[in-house]
Amino acid sequence: MAIMDNSQIKLDEEKIPKLLLSFAIPAMVGMIAGAIYNIVDRIFVGRFVGANGLAAITICFPTMLLMFALSLLISVGGSSRVAILRGAKKHRPAEQVLAHAFMMLTLVGCVGVFLALSGGIDYLLKLSGASDDVIPQARNYLRIILIGGPFALVGIGMNSLVRACGSPRYAMATQVTGALTNVVLDAFFIAHLGMGVEGAAWGTILAQFVSTCMGIGYFFSKLTPLRIRLHFILRPRLKVVKRIMAVGMAPFFVELSFVLYMTIMNRTIHQYGGDIGLSAVGIFFSIDSLLFLPSLAIGEAAQPIIGYNYGAGKPERVVATIKFAIIGVTCFYICSFLLAEIFAPQLVMLFNRDPELLSIAVPGMRIGYCAIVFIGLPIITNAALQGLGKARASLAISFVRHVFFMFIPILILPRYFGIWGVWMSFPTGDFFGFILGLFFLRWLLKWLRSPQALIVE
Repeated sequence: MAIMDNSQIKLDEEKIPKLLLSFAIPAMVGMIAGAIYNIVDRIFVGRFVGANGLAAITICFPTMLLMFALSLLISVGGSSRVAILRGAKKHRPAEQVLAHAFMMLTLVGCVGVFLALSGGIDYLLKLSGASDDVIPQARNYLRIILIGGPFALVGIGMNSLVRACGSPRYAMATQVTGALTNVVLDAFFIAHLGMGVEGAAWGTILAQFVSTCMGIGYFFSKLTPLRIRLHFILRPRLKVVKRIMAVGMAPFFVELSFVLYMTIMNRTIHQYGGDIGLSAVGIFFSIDSLLFLPSLAIGEAAQPIIGYNYGAGKPERVVATIKFAIIGVTCFYICSFLLAEIFAPQLVMLFNRDPELLSIAVPGMRIGYCAIVFIGLPIITNAALQGLGKARASLAISFVRHVFFMFIPILILPRYFGIWGVWMSFPTGDFFGFILGLFFLRWLLKWLRSPQALIVE
């Protein structure tokens, strides 16, 4: 109980910049660790398997993103509700949400196992734009990844829920441990045993298993303010499930639309650049996990702070959190922009030194990152909407941004600019996403200053 009380006092009274840093730094360290293991994963494959191995993993991205989308559907909604209910001092309903989230993550994770055993993998790969040369390696990789689906979903979900309970350092520890485990296993399976892309897959799911065990273990330890109660799992309530999914629908839609976006991108890239183009995109997204994704940790860190203080009836602290989060993400993306524009050749050569590959990946990276400084504001605005449980507004901003500012450019620009039109779709979406995010941010700040913001459901 003392741990719970100390956590609540901190969230209630700590200065916002210090509080945000205390949540954001562990989350960013965890994400950077995950980014590094993703990069190391691709480096091992690129150097020991070759460009075709990179293309095989890239073609699996849409299906893997679909799994990630399903985890967000539950984990974001669950963590948002847990944070709000804890702030409102509603302990039992918070544990009810926690148990339901765990149950849902486990059940949905089993869908991956079903897909792996049903024989539909080749169809998924062809739908993603795989060529006959890439399918054999991609099939072997994806089958193993899908078998580990329950570990992946529960591991990601538990991490968000641990953070919502006020333990960002423990959440970081689960990510760092999983990342280091994956690097060691990659070196053993790929470099030592020569298992190729299958070794990369086994390293990934075994590392996810370790992270999952740590995440579940937290809720049965003395560290947690909440516990996973079996009686809530055995007596599921549809109302709780609906509330979790309502908030999680926006990030789910974002990732689901990105699945479709990646599918279109893979097919378009293959049309204009062949398998070597797919390898270039694979390198781009590997580096993207280091230059783009870690800043999302600031949004994730802000969510429990926003949700808790909203539940506690302190909208002024919510506004301050949003402001400092936007500043932090923008500063991070300024650094990412400089790194991508100046050191693009060096970053690409970490994976492979094929001149043809470099001729596509290096200018592609520079084009893709030229407007990244604009994307911080809509990311934090959406995170704030999710943290406040504003499901409809969050879904609206996600829908408009992805449908109009991402899909339309990638369908039109390649017709005029070829393969470079694919890369140009990134800065186009970033700039117009900023305009959209600014509109929703002004609406949100106006609402937070109104009497309605004091009514917690």
